[in-house]
Parts: sequence; structure tokens; C-alpha cells
Amino acid sequence: MKEIKIGVAGFGWWGQVLAGYFREIPGVKVVAVSKRRRDFTDAALGDARHYVSTEEMFNREKLDGVIVSTPPDAHLPAVEMAAGRGIHVFCEKPMAHRLADCDRMIKACAKNKVALMVAFKHRFAKSFFHLKENAARLGKPQWAMYTYPLWKVEDPGWKFQEKGTPGIVVENVVHAIDGLVFLMGDVERIYAEGNRVVFKHKTLPDSAIFTLRFKNGAIAAIGGGCTSDRKISREYLDIHYENGLAQIWGKLDYPTNLRLLYREEAQPEDHVYEGSDGVREEVGYFVRCIRNGEEPKICDGKEGWKSVAIALAVLESIRSNKVQKI
Repeated sequence: MKEIKIGVAGFGWWGQVLAGYFREIPGVKVVAVSKRRRDFTDAALGDARHYVSTEEMFNREKLDGVIVSTPPDAHLPAVEMAAGRGIHVFCEKPMAHRLADCDRMIKACAKNKVALMVAFKHRFAKSFFHLKENAARLGKPQWAMYTYPLWKVEDPGWKFQEKGTPGIVVENVVHAIDGLVFLMGDVERIYAEGNRVVFKHKTLPDSAIFTLRFKNGAIAAIGGGCTSDRKISREYLDIHYENGLAQIWGKLDYPTNLRLLYREEAQPEDHVYEGSDGVREEVGYFVRCIRNGEEPKICDGKEGWKSVAIALAVLESIRSNKVQKI
């Protein structure tokens, strides 16, 4: 079995976490990382080589794939450099901070025939995947309510930038947005209200509630932001279908519980997926795509584009107090 060589563009906290997941897979080796400052431990680096410049890493290493875990406004140059060298891309969410960058990333990877996968772990959580696999039996989605409450997180200086990453809705609430797109389909329009109660940024909200109208006629609402507390925070999704009802819940980012009732059945099904880890599943999927020469259809660049478009529309709706079409 050919060894898969992986690089990491952006070796901050989350880049280090992702590198750990890749290192778990037999036949995969993280050979290089890039970060301007060497402020990580020797243990985190392991036997990988450190480069101050991502471009230098690409020029000196022969990589099969790269983890792009820089701040979102720096995703585009890393992805274009990787694609131009024939390197497959595992891009952390959000795909980028603006749609123009997403478009260029999709174009570069398509032109160079490399895989572009956007890391949305809820698509790989077993509770979500169970619903997706049973979509035909469940029938048309009707409506959903999704509570996705993050706690106050540290801002390293890039999470609330008007010209960079425009706040928590784009940086974090995209998980909930993408989860509903995955289960319910494409969105037609949204309306949003937001608050600035934690970070108190002059213009960018840190919490929001918004409604979504889907192209198939379904409706939904999402409440998210960073006003919760890590000691109690959990996510909860209630979704109603033509032929069934589903409830998904668990610790934030670990929705391990699923209760599912088919309307013709007398009793609901209870599924508990202890140990289900969407990150581990998505990383494994990306590696399989590289090995098999397949496109990451579960969450490619076109799917990643959708959540950015919706998140940016949420911000515009809050600013304008108007419905926004997608």
C-alpha cells in the first residue's frame, strides 16, 4: 500500500488536532507543516518538518494531500498553490470568507483535477448519516428547528474582521447551516435577527436566530452563537418529514443520540452512537478518496460554497433587516 504523504497549511491548535487524526490512519504520514511562528511543541510536530512559509512547504515536499487550516481569509492562496501542484485538498470550514474565493478554489481544483473537500463533520456523524441514508423512506422534509449554542471562545484576532472572517455566524454557525442543507436540501431565502452581546463588535453579531425557506418548500430555523457555557452546551435538532419525525441531540459537535419515528410505526427507534466522531469519519473518507482516485462527493467545494452563501446572507439580513435570496 502506497504511503499517503500529508502536509498541514496552518499548524495552529486545530491544525494540530487534524494532524493527529490523519496520523491515526495506517499508511498515512504527516510529513510537513507550515506556520509563521514556531509556537507549538516538539510532541505536536512529531517527525514532520516545519516551514515558515506554506509556499516553501509545497516547493520542497512531495505531498499527496494537504490540510488547509489557516484562518478562512487565507484559504484561497493555499488551495490554489496546492491545486497547481496536483495536491488534493482537505479544507477546514468555512470554505472561505467570501464567495469569490470559493469560486476560485473550485475552479483551481477542477482545472488541475484534484479533490477539494470541505470539512463539515456533521455530514459524517452517524446520527445525521442515518437520516440521510433513510431519506427515501422519510419522504419530503417539512420543517426543522436547530439549536446550536457555542460558548464564548477565544478570538485569536481573526474571527471578527469586516474584511476577513466576519464573525461567529460564518466561522461556527455554518456547521448548523450545512447540517440542514445536507438533510433538507438547497435554500431559497433567509431572514435573520442578531445580537452583539459577548464580543460586542460594532457591526458583526455573535449570536443569531434565522429562518430558512428551502427550494423544496420546507422551512427551518436555526439559533446559534457564542452565548452558551461549555459546562452545559448541547445541540438539538428536531426535524419533521412527510413520513417520519427525528430528534438528534448531544454535546455540541457530538450529536450521538437519534430518536426516529416512522409515522406508520407504533414506537420510535432509539439509536445511540457512543464514540461517533465526525472528524475521524471525514478524515478517513478524504484519505479513501485519495487512494481510490474519487471525488469527495459528500462534501465537495460546491457543497462548501452553499453554507458560506447562506452565512453571508444571514449577516446581510441582520444589517438590512430584509429577507435575502440565496
